[in-house]
Amino acid sequence: MNSSNAPRFDLLLHAYGRAADTPGHLDALAAEDPAARDAAVHHLNSAIVHQGTPWTATGPATEYVSAIIRRGAVADGATLVELLRFLGEVAESAAIGAEDDIESLARPAGRDIEAEVAAMLESDDMDAVDGDGEEDDDEDVAYLLYEDEVRADALFAHAVLGCRAALPGIVAAAAYAGTHPDERVRAEAAETLASATAALTADTPPH
Repeated sequence: MNSSNAPRFDLLLHAYGRAADTPGHLDALAAEDPAARDAAVHHLNSAIVHQGTPWTATGPATEYVSAIIRRGAVADGATLVELLRFLGEVAESAAIGAEDDIESLARPAGRDIEAEVAAMLESDDMDAVDGDGEEDDDEDVAYLLYEDEVRADALFAHAVLGCRAALPGIVAAAAYAGTHPDERVRAEAAETLASATAALTADTPPH
C-alpha cells in the first residue's frame, strides 16, 4: 500500500470512523502470520462492510483484495475462502439502491461532498467543528460527518458507487480463484463470480 497512487484511506471512512488503519490490515492479508491474517479478515467483515452496509473505504479496499487474489499472493486456502466471501458481499452491496438515482445522491447540487469530507478529516482541530472542547476520536468525527443528512446520503451513495466500480475486479478475481486446487476455494469462487456477474448485468444506474 505504499504506491504513490494508492488511495488516501485516512480520507475515507469505514464503520468505525476514519479508515487510516485499513492499509495495515490489507498488507497483512498475504502475511505469514495467521493471527495478523485473521485480524485483517475480521477488519474487512466488521469495518469495511458492516452488516451489509458499505462505506467510502469499501470500494478501494475491495479493489486491493481483488488484486492480491489475481496475483496469487494469498497462499492460505482458508483466508482465500474468506476473501472471496467478502468480495461476494461487496457484489451484493453494489445492488443497493438499484431503483434510486445514486449518481444524483452522490453529487448534490451546490455541494462538493468530497471536498467537505476531506476538509473535516484533515482538520487539525476538530473542536472547531463540534465546539465541545474535547478531543474527538474517529467515531466522533464520523458522527459529525453524517450529522448532515444531505452529506450522509452522498457518502452512502459514494460507497455504493465504489462497490459498483469494483465489480470488474471481483469478477476477475473470482475467475482466477476458480482454478484453485482447493475445492473449497473453487466453490466460494463460483458463488462470488455469480453474485458479481449478476450485479454487473443488472439493470442499475451506470457508475
